[in-house]
Amino acid sequence: MFESVFNAQNELQDSGYETSEIAATCSESGQTSSAVRVYSSDQDILGAYYTYIHPYFPVLPPPEPHQIVDNPEVGIRRAPDAFFSSRKVPDFEPSSPLSLAISATLALIPHPDDLDPFGTDSVHLRREQAQAFAHSAYESIEIESELVESTTQPAEALSSESHVVDRLPFHSQNPLENESIIALLLLSSYEYAQRGNIAKMRNRAGQALNSALNLGLHTRNDENSPYAEADKRVWWMTYITVCQGSILSNSPSPVLLYDPRFTTPSPTFSADPEAWPLFLQAQQVIVSATQFVIDLDVTMKSHSTTSAIWQRMLELEALIEPLVLKADTWALESSPPVSLDSTELKVSQALKGIARIKLNSARIKLHRYCAFQDIPVFSKKHCDLKSAAEPTITGESPSAPVCACSSTFHQIHSAVDLFNSPTSVSSPPTNVSCGLLPFSSHFSAKVCLRSSLNIARSFQSLPYPQPRRTNEVVDYFSIMKDNSKVPRTIPVFACCAMQSSYAMIMLCYKTRAMGFRGLGEGQTSPADRLLGQLQEGLGMVLGALKNYSIAYEALGGMRDRIGSRVCKKYGGKRNV
Repeated sequence: MFESVFNAQNELQDSGYETSEIAATCSESGQTSSAVRVYSSDQDILGAYYTYIHPYFPVLPPPEPHQIVDNPEVGIRRAPDAFFSSRKVPDFEPSSPLSLAISATLALIPHPDDLDPFGTDSVHLRREQAQAFAHSAYESIEIESELVESTTQPAEALSSESHVVDRLPFHSQNPLENESIIALLLLSSYEYAQRGNIAKMRNRAGQALNSALNLGLHTRNDENSPYAEADKRVWWMTYITVCQGSILSNSPSPVLLYDPRFTTPSPTFSADPEAWPLFLQAQQVIVSATQFVIDLDVTMKSHSTTSAIWQRMLELEALIEPLVLKADTWALESSPPVSLDSTELKVSQALKGIARIKLNSARIKLHRYCAFQDIPVFSKKHCDLKSAAEPTITGESPSAPVCACSSTFHQIHSAVDLFNSPTSVSSPPTNVSCGLLPFSSHFSAKVCLRSSLNIARSFQSLPYPQPRRTNEVVDYFSIMKDNSKVPRTIPVFACCAMQSSYAMIMLCYKTRAMGFRGLGEGQTSPADRLLGQLQEGLGMVLGALKNYSIAYEALGGMRDRIGSRVCKKYGGKRNV
């Protein structure tokens, strides 16, 4: 179909939190009927972690069957400045860094009894509760690393032993020393997805990395340790989060991707032992593709020799294309959907789904400039996509090499069917390459089409949480009949949705620029069919972002940008 439409033609880092400014307007008990989610014990918080967070961010050991429960209460507030807390156990408040950090994410999820979960009062109260937990989690981390001598006898502090935390662990199979690291990782995702603060996101991840290295988690090779699996997961999820920070900020990774000093074995997911290696490889690939985008920008601006960037694109395409083709064969869903259990099949499916999203996003990053010359379509900057207010590379560097893809919207004369033809680099593109890069605009646009649709379908396939109360066999969530109303969590890869949407929106413009219409009554042109596919793909991505934004406010910006650009068959605004 693609070929029947297109002719083959030439992010100040800081370390503190501020509490919500809306506390005074929404804090008084009795002023609102909104329901805020709370829990009455650490065990219930752990159960909610396994229900909502673990399938997408498996940083704790595999669950036991009795742990996969969700027992939320409608919280009450006993004073204007207090946390919402349990009616049944009014004296309980989460207190450890990890229980507080988990609670910050859980507080963002609407309670099933909230009759107006998207009303202003409900959103503000959830935001306030989550921020209070996040603030307390960070303070708790600082307190647990404090030296008494630093306050009482500073002259003795440098000679003192490090402070030993004396409390029960939050999870029996995870050592106490790992808890602050996990808390920082969860706060990192919270800063990005809820508060939209990439600088703080990277700061929290950097703190976690520093702590993990200080503990030697990157060199834990004792498989007989009772905490072996816990240490593996904490280390490698720290590595993943630090790499994600560099992707989101479009900056070089602070760690070597293949550092030989990182010898800790991979985590084990018994239902699918391949899941983790594939997930890790996908993260490394998208970091490499992000570095390619950085290097390409530097090359364009500095008018440097293009031979290195040309060769690098060939190398990356040769690496990524077979991985994308392999990912096409993965089974990402089960019918009926599987529930989380100790084998973690649900986690494995989610990891593979996320890996497929990242691999295809990496390929779009690689081909985006040659396909579309990075022409902006969004009015605000998202990830490494320029805003319409910024000058394009061509505008910044008038004498830079002109790419053949500049003709994308202007020199299309006929429709030749290439849609079902292979996109392998073993079959070199037949039309003229970009002056800077080795692939043609047409070939790269076709790659972006397939990758963007793969991303859309992969987002749709990601499993939803399945909250169940203790001793209940069926899901209790009052709106579970529509799974999309139960938010997935930890969407730190949401920039992949923007990459996919950018490609599909640009292809919509390209299709319309050809001026094709229906062929007559009862007939549909290739352009109409392609526009229908693109509209469907954008709808899938938009649906995923709508689901995430049930809990995470910062992703509402992405949702709204894409929502206002959903591909119509004809017409539409250019920038939003």
